[in-house]
Amino acid sequence: MEFVVKRSEISFHLDSLSRAVASRPIRPVLNGVLFELKDGLTMTATDMEFTVRSKISNVGGTGAFVVDAKTIHEIVKSLPGNEVHFSKNGDKLEISSNRSKFQIFTQDAEEFPETRIPEDGAQYELDRVKLAEMIDRVSFSAATDESMRNINGVYFEMEDGNFRTVGVDGFRMALAEEKIDNAGNLNFLISLKAVRGLARSLGVASVEKINMRFENRQVAFEIGNVVLVCKVVDADFPNYRRVIPEEFKTRVVVDKSELHDAVKRASIVTRAGTEAVKFTIEEGSMKISSKSADLGEAEETLEVQTEGEPIVLAFNPTFILDALNHTNEEKVQLNFVDANKPLMIDTPDLEGYFFIVMPVRI
Repeated sequence: MEFVVKRSEISFHLDSLSRAVASRPIRPVLNGVLFELKDGLTMTATDMEFTVRSKISNVGGTGAFVVDAKTIHEIVKSLPGNEVHFSKNGDKLEISSNRSKFQIFTQDAEEFPETRIPEDGAQYELDRVKLAEMIDRVSFSAATDESMRNINGVYFEMEDGNFRTVGVDGFRMALAEEKIDNAGNLNFLISLKAVRGLARSLGVASVEKINMRFENRQVAFEIGNVVLVCKVVDADFPNYRRVIPEEFKTRVVVDKSELHDAVKRASIVTRAGTEAVKFTIEEGSMKISSKSADLGEAEETLEVQTEGEPIVLAFNPTFILDALNHTNEEKVQLNFVDANKPLMIDTPDLEGYFFIVMPVRI
């Protein structure tokens, strides 16, 4: 079995495939990538929860084998030539380019688990760039602890022509929303690992539109000649609507960059202290301050547009900075209820995105 592939092309695909390889595989074959030669070259990697399948059409030959994902990815990236020659003989695969040559062991393709790509069920056409933005705006708010299955991921919701992504970790929440043409209703939760792999593939792709198909508790994202298949997390996502405030007593509009820099400076003296930055809002001004018994104090005042009652409350500065780092607009709007209720951060001009963070007890 012999075939030739452009080095840049196969390296691109192996980068996406490597993100689906199991970190602690229950079977050794899950460390690998399945190569299948038939009407082109199809490559598959899976950890049984998240699967990536890529295809390179203009490759001849027939046959199948599994090879260690990390090893072949590093070899291909290191090769000097523009083309990579593959030749399989027995259980060895020879990989060569110019004067470089490697021989690595393969595994039997029959041992690789069967992976099915959803072809029927609910289907949606989505804008690639918008989907990437929606994931980026909320995934940082998802819980990173894999044992917290119901919030260690991003929640997708299609409802009456609206498409939402939501991330929560118990202390904060981010929601992004876009209008879509498909009116069908659907909701599911995808693990954070799968979402990160999806975000990577969306970011490097060149197509304008992608196809999303949902069938039998699996969702497939077709991004050009790459398909990502995610098993839906079998856990109940929290009722995120319960934490969205219905009315506010105080609103503040402030320059995002000024607020970001002020919170970042104030957070310097919280590292050995209470991990809290205090916001004191009065008419036309907002004072941001922090105090640590070991390091000292910080305080500065910003000129802002205010509406409503004066209020004093405190937040974890990291959560505020995360929200501001994922907002592209020049102005942000802070919406307060009282010192014990969550703060909503959105923007005066952008609809369809907001961030909620719980206050810290002063």
